[in-house]
Amino acid sequence: MVKFKKLFSLKFVSFIFAFLVISFSLVTLVSCSNNEIDRVSKGLTTYEITAKLSEDMKILGTEKVIYKNNTGVSISELYFHLYPRAFRKDAIIKPYTSLTLASCFPNGQSYGDIEIKNVTVNEGKIEHIISGDDEDILNIPLNFSLENKKIVEVVIDFEITIPNCTHRFGYYNDNINLGNWYPIVCVFENGEFNKTPYYATGDPFYSDMANYFVNFTYPSDYSLFATGERIDFNEELKNETNNVTKLSAKAVRDFAINLSKNTQAVSGKIDNTTVTYVGYKSDENMQEYLNLSLKAYKFFSENFGKYPYSSLIVVKTPFIYGGMEYPNIVFISDSIDDEDEYKKVIVHEIAHQWWYGVVGNNEIKEAWLDESLTEYSTALFFENNTEFGIDYNELIDNAISSYTLYVDVIKSIRDSVNTKMTLPVNEYQNDYEYSYMIYVKGVIMFDELKNAVGEGKVVSGLKKYYNDNKFTNATKDDFYCAFKSACHKDLESFFEGYLSGTTVIANLS
Repeated sequence: MVKFKKLFSLKFVSFIFAFLVISFSLVTLVSCSNNEIDRVSKGLTTYEITAKLSEDMKILGTEKVIYKNNTGVSISELYFHLYPRAFRKDAIIKPYTSLTLASCFPNGQSYGDIEIKNVTVNEGKIEHIISGDDEDILNIPLNFSLENKKIVEVVIDFEITIPNCTHRFGYYNDNINLGNWYPIVCVFENGEFNKTPYYATGDPFYSDMANYFVNFTYPSDYSLFATGERIDFNEELKNETNNVTKLSAKAVRDFAINLSKNTQAVSGKIDNTTVTYVGYKSDENMQEYLNLSLKAYKFFSENFGKYPYSSLIVVKTPFIYGGMEYPNIVFISDSIDDEDEYKKVIVHEIAHQWWYGVVGNNEIKEAWLDESLTEYSTALFFENNTEFGIDYNELIDNAISSYTLYVDVIKSIRDSVNTKMTLPVNEYQNDYEYSYMIYVKGVIMFDELKNAVGEGKVVSGLKKYYNDNKFTNATKDDFYCAFKSACHKDLESFFEGYLSGTTVIANLS
C-alpha cells in the first residue's frame, strides 16, 4: 500500500515536520488453463462465497470453507478474522486515526460491521465464539481433532454493514470498495493461529493462499471489478434490478471487489494476461495509464518472474491513502492530483502483485519485506523506463534528503529517534515514522545495495527470492538466502545494519 501521496517531496516533509513539532512539544476474461496455478491450487483451502449487496449497503452472505489442515499438527478449532468489525461503533482498535478521521469520513463518521448469523461444521450446527483483542475473531470449535492434511467443511452465514467512508472497506459517491470484507481463516504458525487485529498503521493483514469461487449479486447500475476471472457470461443473470457475477480465483491470498457507477475501462493483453485500467467517465488519459500499467506488468514479469494469473485490474476509486493492493486488482486513490505521483502509485501497486500477491509475508511483523521491495521495484521501473518522465536519481536524492531531515528534526525534539525497520506496524509511533522507516529508508537501502553489488545482482536476488518463494509466505531468512545465492556473497550484515538502525544514512549533497 502507498500511505502518502508525495512521499519524497521536501514540501511535504516540511508539512510533516510542522505537525511533529506541534505534536511533540472489468470485467476480466476467461483464459487458457494455467498449469502452474492448477498445480498450486490442489490441496489448498477453498472458499465458496454467495453474497448479495442491497441498495442500503448491506451484504447478506453464506461462505462455505473447505478447510485443508496444512498446519502440520492436529487442531480442534478454527479462527477467522472478521475485519469489518474494526469499523463498528464500539471498536477499540480502529483502522484510522484522529488525523485521518476527516478524510476517511467526508460525509461524517459512519460505522460498519459483520454479524455472524449461523455456523455449521460438517453440516452440524456449532455455537461459535466472538473473541480476539477487539472482539474481531470468529472462534469455531470443531468438537473433534482434525488431523494434519485432513479436511473439514465450515459454513458461515453473515450480514455485513458497509460504512460510508473512503477506506479499503466502504462506499463513497458512486464507488464501493470491498477489501477485507468476508471471514478469512487466520494463518497458523509457531503452534497457534495469528489473530492480529486491524491496526491503523500499514497493511495489518496476513493470509495463506486459497481458492475462491464467488457468486456476487449487486444492483444493476454498478459495474464490478474483482480478483479472479469471470466464469459465467449468461445474459439471463442480468435483469433490471440486479446483476449476478460468478468469479473464480485459484491460488490467491485474498479476494477483493470494487463496484462503481461512473466508470470506463480500457484493456490490453500481454501473454495470457489481460491488463485493465478503470477510470471515471470524464477521464481523458485512460490509454496513457493503461500503457503505463502494461509496461509495469511487462517489466516486473521479465525481471522478477512471470505473473501467473490471467487478469490484472487497476481501479481508480475514492481511497484514504495513495493506493492498495489485492490479488489481481489494485485500488488507486482518485484524490491524487499530481500526475507523476499518480504514475508512481500505479507502478507501486502493480509491483505488489509480486511482493505480497505471489510472494507473501507477515505484513504486520515484517512490513519491509513487501513494502521496501515494492518501493524499490517502483524506482527501478522508472530508471529503466525513462519515457514516463520520472528520474531515478531524483527519487533517490529526495529520499535521502527527506530521511536525513526527518531524523534531524526528531532528534531535536526527542532524546532519541527510532530508525528500526523491523518493528511490528502497531509499534511505530505514528504513520510518519512507519513510512520513513519502511518506504523511504527501504528504497535507500536497496539503492545502496545496487551501488555495492550492481543492479544486475540486485535484480537477480529479487528474481531468486520470487522463484524460490512464490505462492508461500516468506520470511527474512528466505530473503537472505535468495540474495546470498544470487550475489555469491553473504549480505546479511548489510541488511541487518539498515534493518536494525545501526547503519547511519547521511545526506552528502
